[in-house]
Amino acid sequence: MFKWIAFSSALLVSSTAIADWQLNNTESDFSFSSIKKDKVIETHRFQHFSSSINDQGEAKLTLDLTSIDSGIEIRDQRMKDLLFETSEYSTSTFLAQLDMKHLGLQKIGDVTRQKVTGVLNLHGIEKEVSADVNIIKLSDSKMIVSSLSPISIQASDFSLDGGITTLKDIAKLPSISFSVPVSFHLTYTK
Repeated sequence: MFKWIAFSSALLVSSTAIADWQLNNTESDFSFSSIKKDKVIETHRFQHFSSSINDQGEAKLTLDLTSIDSGIEIRDQRMKDLLFETSEYSTSTFLAQLDMKHLGLQKIGDVTRQKVTGVLNLHGIEKEVSADVNIIKLSDSKMIVSSLSPISIQASDFSLDGGITTLKDIAKLPSISFSVPVSFHLTYTK
């Protein structure tokens, strides 16, 4: 809890002293896939999410879990109610540290690969998660951070396996994977 308060305070102080990198939602995407019947892959997106990175590289991403969009309204509602339990856990956050010194040395158009490790808070559980990302410097005031490959999140790590089993039973499916690939493409401006 103390780390969270210190991190939040640092974000607040830095945002008043220097300009943060803010997410451009219209040029960003955050999605995950479900695999059912061992081979059918469906992609689901979150319509609402926010993120910022301060000049020290402290990054925060917040997902509005109530904004899930699977393309099927009844499935969206079931995921909200039975999987994410959004009445109690309406958001998920990821806090991480980026190497901004290295980014500062990048030339416009360069692509840098970084391993980013942070804390994912999902369904009331915090766990360290790592991802390989590409950072593309488009200009001195615009960059893209995207997953190099899908990040595998294990449902059981966040007590989501029961919700997946319930969804599988309701849909009368023979199987749904408990390993969930997550991908993102985030555009930031300063």
